[in-house]
Amino acid sequence: MARQEIKGLAMPEPASLSRGRRIAGFIAVGAGLPALTLLVKIGTGLTLTNDILVFLAAVVGVALIGGLWPALLAAVAGSLVLNWFFTPPFHTFTIAESGNLLALAIFVLVALAVSWVVDTAARRTRQAAQAGADARILADVAGSVLRGARPLIALMERLRETFALHSVTLVENGTEVAKVGEDGPGHADDVVKVDDSLVMLLRGHPVKPSDRRIVEAFAAQAAVALRQERLAAEAATAKPLAEADRMRTALLAAVSHDLRTPLASAKAAVASLRSNDVHFDADDRAELLLTADESLDRLTRLVTNLLDMSRLQAGALGVTLLAIGAEEIVPRALDELGPAGRTVRIRIPDDLPTLLADPGLLERVLVNLIGNALRYSPAGRPPMITASALGSTIELRVVDHGRGIPADRWDEVFLPFQRLGDRDNHTGVGLGLALARGLAEAMGGTLLPEETPGGGLTMVLSLPSGTLDG
Repeated sequence: MARQEIKGLAMPEPASLSRGRRIAGFIAVGAGLPALTLLVKIGTGLTLTNDILVFLAAVVGVALIGGLWPALLAAVAGSLVLNWFFTPPFHTFTIAESGNLLALAIFVLVALAVSWVVDTAARRTRQAAQAGADARILADVAGSVLRGARPLIALMERLRETFALHSVTLVENGTEVAKVGEDGPGHADDVVKVDDSLVMLLRGHPVKPSDRRIVEAFAAQAAVALRQERLAAEAATAKPLAEADRMRTALLAAVSHDLRTPLASAKAAVASLRSNDVHFDADDRAELLLTADESLDRLTRLVTNLLDMSRLQAGALGVTLLAIGAEEIVPRALDELGPAGRTVRIRIPDDLPTLLADPGLLERVLVNLIGNALRYSPAGRPPMITASALGSTIELRVVDHGRGIPADRWDEVFLPFQRLGDRDNHTGVGLGLALARGLAEAMGGTLLPEETPGGGLTMVLSLPSGTLDG
C-alpha cells in the first residue's frame, strides 16, 4: 500500500473536490459566463424567467465541475449579468419592477442552495470512498499479514516500510519484545501506546497527526499478533507434553494389567509345579509347562514391542537394510508365533524379487500383523499371506476374514494403546499395529489397510525391491 493512500485515508476532513477541479470551475466561470451571455443575447428573444433558468443551469454545471466556491462566484456574477443585460432598465443595476427583483433574488438563493448541495454531496461521496478504502486497508493488514508464519514481524515491517521509518520496536513492561529495522541516532522519535503494558517505539521521524490513526491501528494489530504467536507457542509446547503424559498413563495402565496377566499365569504354573501338596501326572505337568512357556512368550513379545516403540519414538532405532527374500522371512515370523502360526496359509511366487528391509525389524512387523490377524480370524478360516511385485515395490498382504473395521476408523488402529473392539485380557497393550507401521516407515516402506473381499481386513505392507547400491 502507498503511504500517500494511507495519509489520505487518515485525514479527518478531506477537501470536497481536488484543487484541479476547483481551478477548472473558476475557469468555467471566467470563460463560460461571457460566452453564455453572448449566446443568450444574440439568440431568440427569451423572457427574463427563461434567462434566469439558463443561468441557473450554468451555475449547476459550474458546481458539478468545481464545487462550492466557483459555483458561488457563478451565482453572484450571473445575478449581476442578468440585472445588467436582461432586466429592465437595461445596462444599469436599477430594477424597476418588484417582480424582477423577486425573480433575481430567488435565482441567487436557488443558485447558492444548489451549489451547497452539490458540494456537500461531493464531500460525502469522497468521505465514503475514503472510509471504504481505509476499511479495506485495515482488513488487509488484519487478514493477510496475520495469516503469515510470523505475523508480528510482518506487521511491524509493513508499518516501517509504509511510513519510511528506520526501526519499529515493540516494548512490553520495559522489555523489548520484537523489533524490525535499524536504530537511528538518539531516542525514539515517537511513542504509540497500545495498552497498559505495550508501547511501540518509532525511529526515523515523528508521526504526523493525519497518520496517527492508521499507526495506532497497526499497533493494535501488533498486540493481537503478539498474543497469537504466544498462544501458538504455548500450544506447540503443550501438545508434546500432553501426548507424552497420555503415553505414560497408557503405558502404566498396560504394565499394571496386560503385562501382569501373562506374568501371573507363568508364576501360577511354576508355583504349582514346585508345590509338594499336589501330585501331578505327566500330562498335568506338560500342560502347566506349556502354560508357563506360552505366558512367557507373550510377555516377551509385549516387552519387545514396548522397547521397540520407545526406541522408535526416541529416534534411536537402528535400521540396516539388506536384500532378503519374502520366502525366508515369512516362515521365521510364523515360527515365532508357535502352533497358531502353522495354520496360516502362504502364497509367495517362486520368481518374486528380493526386497530391501532390516530382517529383524521386518520379522517384528510380520509377527505383529499375523498375530493380529490370527486373533480376529474365525475358526476354520485362518489368515493368508500373499506377496506380489508392483514396479519397484514388493507388497506383502496379511489377509484375515474377521469382522473387519469400518473404513472411517482405519487410522485409529495405528494409534498406540488402541484396541478397537477388544474386550479380553490377552490382546496385549495395543502397540502391535502402531509399532508395525512405525517400523515399516523406518525401513522406507508403508503399511496401509484395505477391506478383504467377503469381509475382514487386509494389511498391505509395501517395501522397496532390488539390492543396495554400491
